[in-house]
Amino acid sequence: MFLTLGTTLTSGAANAINMGREHIYDGLMTRTRARPVVRKLITPNDAFAFAGVSGTLGVAALYFGVNPTVALLGGANIALYSGLYTTLKRRSITNTWVGAVVGAVPPLMGWAASSSLSDPGAWFLAGLLYAWQFPHFNALSYSIRDEYRRAGYVMTAWTSPALNARVALRYSIAMFPLCIGLSYFGVTDWVFALDSSIVNGWLTYQAYKFWLEHRNSPKVARHNGQLLDPNYKFSSSSSGSAGSGGASNGFARKLFWGSVIHLPAVLVLAMMHKKGQWDWLFGPDEEEAF
Repeated sequence: MFLTLGTTLTSGAANAINMGREHIYDGLMTRTRARPVVRKLITPNDAFAFAGVSGTLGVAALYFGVNPTVALLGGANIALYSGLYTTLKRRSITNTWVGAVVGAVPPLMGWAASSSLSDPGAWFLAGLLYAWQFPHFNALSYSIRDEYRRAGYVMTAWTSPALNARVALRYSIAMFPLCIGLSYFGVTDWVFALDSSIVNGWLTYQAYKFWLEHRNSPKVARHNGQLLDPNYKFSSSSSGSAGSGGASNGFARKLFWGSVIHLPAVLVLAMMHKKGQWDWLFGPDEEEAF
C-alpha cells in the first residue's frame, strides 16, 4: 500500500513540475494543450505547490512505509524527470535516453521494496522497461514530429528520422537478451525465454518495417536541434524527410500500438512464468528440491 501510494504521489509531483515549467510550450501541441496549466485552470505556482506537497508526502510514505532505498529512488526520479529531462527536451536529443531512465526506475523501486538491488534480476527488469520506451516513444513522436519541432522540443523524430527508426529497432532487438536474462538469473523459468521471444519478435518486426521506411532519410539537424541547412523547408504534413508521409505514419502507428500491447503481454508472461509460481501444482523443480 505504501509503495503504491508513494510511487503515485512522487510521479504526480514530477509531472506537476513538468507541467508548471512547460505550460507555454504544451499549449503549442495537440496532445498537451488540454493540460490544466495550459487552460489556466491553475497557475504554474499552483502546480509547483501541489508538487511540493505530493512529493513530500510520497517520499515520506516510501521512507517510513517501505525503506530508505525506495524513498531515495522515488525522490531522485522527481529530480531526474522534472529537472534534467525537462531541461534537455529543448536542448538535445539525449533527453529521450534520460527520460527512459526515469521510466526504468519504478521497477527498481518495486524490487527494492522486497529484495536487494544487488540481484541482477532487478536490473534486467529495469532494462526491459528502459528498452521498451524507445520503440514506444520513437513511434509516437514520429507521428507528431512537426508539433515537437514547432514547440521547440529536440527529438530524433524530426532531427534525424533515420536515427529515430534505427534506435527503435535497436532497442526492440534488445528485448530478446533482456528476457533471456530474466530466465538465466532465476526470475522466471526458461519457458518465458521462449514465449516472450514470440512477443518480442512481433514488436521487432514492426520496428524493422518502420526502420526500413526511414533508413535512407537525410539528417535534418544536429543533436541540439540546430538545422544543418538554415534554408531547409519543412512540409506541412511531415518533417520533410525522405520516405515520410502516409505510409510511414502508418508504420509508426503500427509500431506504437504494437508497443502498447507488447509491454503488458511480456509482463503478464513474466508473472505466469515467475520462478516457483506453479510449485503448488506441479511440485518444485529438481534443482530447487536439492
